Amino acid sequence: MNLKQLLERTASEMPQNTAIVLGSQRVSYREFDETSNRVANALISLGIKRGDHVAILMSRTPEWLINCFGALKAGAAGVLLDTGAKAPDLDLQLRESDSRILITEERFSQMLSPILPDIPLMKQVLEVGSDHYSRMLAGSSPVSPSVDIEDEDEAVVFYTLGVLGKHKGIVHTHESLISALFALVPGLELESDDVVLGLVPFNYLIGFGMIVLMPTMKGATMVILPHFSSKNVLEIVERERVTMLMGVPASFNALARIEEETIKNYDVSSLRAVLSGGAKSSAYYTEILEKKFNLTVCEIYGLTELLIVTMGTVSNRKLGTAGKPLAELRVLDKSGREVPRGEVGEAVARAPWMMKEYYNSPELTAQVIKDGWFYTGDLVRMDEDGYLEYVEKMSSIIVPSGGVKILPAAVEEVLLAHPAVAETACIGVIDDYKGQIPTAFIVLKEGQSVTADEIRDFCRQSLADYKVPKQVRFIDSMPRTGSGQIDRRLLSAIKQNSQRED
Repeated sequence: MNLKQLLERTASEMPQNTAIVLGSQRVSYREFDETSNRVANALISLGIKRGDHVAILMSRTPEWLINCFGALKAGAAGVLLDTGAKAPDLDLQLRESDSRILITEERFSQMLSPILPDIPLMKQVLEVGSDHYSRMLAGSSPVSPSVDIEDEDEAVVFYTLGVLGKHKGIVHTHESLISALFALVPGLELESDDVVLGLVPFNYLIGFGMIVLMPTMKGATMVILPHFSSKNVLEIVERERVTMLMGVPASFNALARIEEETIKNYDVSSLRAVLSGGAKSSAYYTEILEKKFNLTVCEIYGLTELLIVTMGTVSNRKLGTAGKPLAELRVLDKSGREVPRGEVGEAVARAPWMMKEYYNSPELTAQVIKDGWFYTGDLVRMDEDGYLEYVEKMSSIIVPSGGVKILPAAVEEVLLAHPAVAETACIGVIDDYKGQIPTAFIVLKEGQSVTADEIRDFCRQSLADYKVPKQVRFIDSMPRTGSGQIDRRLLSAIKQNSQRED
């Protein structure tokens, strides 16, 4: 099966099921299928052929989904661009991805106008909502185009920093995405009557692979949340009878911090599960979330390059871990030997859902895929029961002047247990004289106050002296990537509030 067939099968079997909800806008699977066929046939009439690349730069709307599937049905690969990206990044990505058509919106036209004329292969820009676009769709056939799509054909190109910390296009095929769905869906016990609220943009792996493709496979409903706030989530859960939330830990930590009296004002009894991925969850906040909302949290560990490594399922999960392996997994030391259970090593895995390549970058691809195995650059630990704990990215390890390595996650877990701390992230701030200075960035809970010395005293109760942060910086909010993860690269440039630093 390919992604074209995935939607067509669901639309054939459950045409009246609601596929997409955004506010008062509701799209059935029949409408989803037929309108994406119109887009596909329009793209084909514009010269798009199997294997071409079509870029998508749009807000989270039903139209994003319809146009992306239209590109897939035309036999093209969708190049999924970040709406928060600036012109220089978009210029580079449109060039590198060999995109021939860009589907976008009027709000991006001013930013794009200086760069588009110089994109070598760019033949056409389609602005959704314009008169030209509307006429084009109205004159296009709603019948499925007869395009012969093979399993190994490119389906999606994600632009992300990836394992190597470089913005490169990560290519997934129809086969890699479909095989991941068959591995994921049973663990969540997802059915056609489920209502999924996604908290991540579609151009990220969790957004497209889990919030879009999994419900499409089962005929479930996707509810779009344009902007995250705890109140918005509670209101939509009540209104749409949402059964499952999908997103990153930062969003779920925010929900866990909602006062129980506030939650009682909403009917959230429909919720049964959460799928959390993209970063390590806090066992502390996860337990609170489960108790407050009476649901089960399933954590998944994967990468954009390798969609799933491990997963905690609805019926088999362990708090503080990312579940058991779904991919073939090794945990290796620096010399390439497998480490014993309970010891930390690099996760090295292989599975049918591994990326095809970094687009047009064979040298970079060869750095991470060796003899068919993907080297994640992530430190993990497998416990005696076979559950995996994600520890830290190898690149995030703090190495202070004394040379003893510090894992930020271990310090962060202690800090989150402090009653005044809402969020935290620990990094090594570079100092020309002292090298990396272990630094804790902290967002306090509303109405709370604490000093840096009090924070360090609290840490000393649980941590060795060398792990206690040398600097404590209080900030108003954490910088985040478009997917909602904390952006550690930007932390050291932030000026703290109240100018308090030690």
